[in-house]
Amino acid sequence: MNERTDERNDKRRLGVTLISLVVVLALAIFFYNMYRDRVNPNTGEVTSNTMAQTEITTPSSADDEYGTLVAALATAPNISMQDAQGKTFTLADFKGTPVVLNFWYSGCPHCKKEMPAFAAAHKQYSDKVKFIMLNDVKAERNSDDGKKYIESSGYTFPVFYDTEGNAMNMYGLRAYPATIFIDANGKIVNKHIGEITEANLVQNIKTLLGE
Repeated sequence: MNERTDERNDKRRLGVTLISLVVVLALAIFFYNMYRDRVNPNTGEVTSNTMAQTEITTPSSADDEYGTLVAALATAPNISMQDAQGKTFTLADFKGTPVVLNFWYSGCPHCKKEMPAFAAAHKQYSDKVKFIMLNDVKAERNSDDGKKYIESSGYTFPVFYDTEGNAMNMYGLRAYPATIFIDANGKIVNKHIGEITEANLVQNIKTLLGE
């Protein structure tokens, strides 16, 4: 009798173990499918939860692999944004002046790493170029994380906030950081997906200015 009871208990334990393994495997497959398109193939970092974005550093090959980007020389989409005081602007408000438009959020290491380059470029070219450091509020853990980061870092370049989280999609972007160079007529001249160096940034600004 005891032997039969022990045998039944062993079978139950085996059944429970097998069911647990199946559940664990199913969960593993579920999370793999959820995150596989959000993992940076170069760094392993999981990107923003607003879209499947991947930080890359080779813009020449990025468009086909990571999503369609607005073509060079196309009219830049007229995005809406707010400044730190909550005043609303559109890109069209700056027409007549070349624009450097940078997409970032505070949880992106590469975004933060390139910011000193923008600070230096802004100091040198702010009288000739409009810098728009556009924070994707929807990508932040908390809506004010971007503002807190700028305040704590002491940057003085113009920071704007995409409170609706639409700008990245309007530009066909799937990667942070990304920088768009727009001429005085509102045409896209060039773009850079991924962290940009100060030398590359300055060269693109000189191209905007015809230098």
